[in-house]
Amino acid sequence: MSTKLVYSVSDGFLEIDEIQGAAKSGLIPRIINKDTRDISYVVNQNIIDSLLKKVQEKSVVEFDKQLKKYTAYNNLVPQIYGEGTTEREAIVNMIQEAKSFANDYRENSELFSNVLDGTQQFYINNILLNIEDDTKIREILKIS
Repeated sequence: MSTKLVYSVSDGFLEIDEIQGAAKSGLIPRIINKDTRDISYVVNQNIIDSLLKKVQEKSVVEFDKQLKKYTAYNNLVPQIYGEGTTEREAIVNMIQEAKSFANDYRENSELFSNVLDGTQQFYINNILLNIEDDTKIREILKIS
């Protein structure tokens, strides 16, 4: 795909259709803001899912005998964790915390983009893309 100038709304819709078609076929179109030079990419779900599978980090659930609590946590994004008196409760709390942290990330992305690395940002964005689906978030977090 080459860079094109868009002059009208109908040209814009045609360009969006072309970008979506390219992404659907497995290409990664690049969009450049001519004023700011910011670059964005459009990626299809298959590519996102494949990359997510390559993230090897699994969440961990541990029992603290002293505190008599379970803690579910993720080494890739340590801000995502949950605690509970049962393993199930810790996992449920972790999923809720993942959603809460992902929403905080969305609201403060400028701040987080300077703190979190690209893999962490990719991971959190996958949670955001599935924010209404606890089963999918559990899959993303790789909770056994």
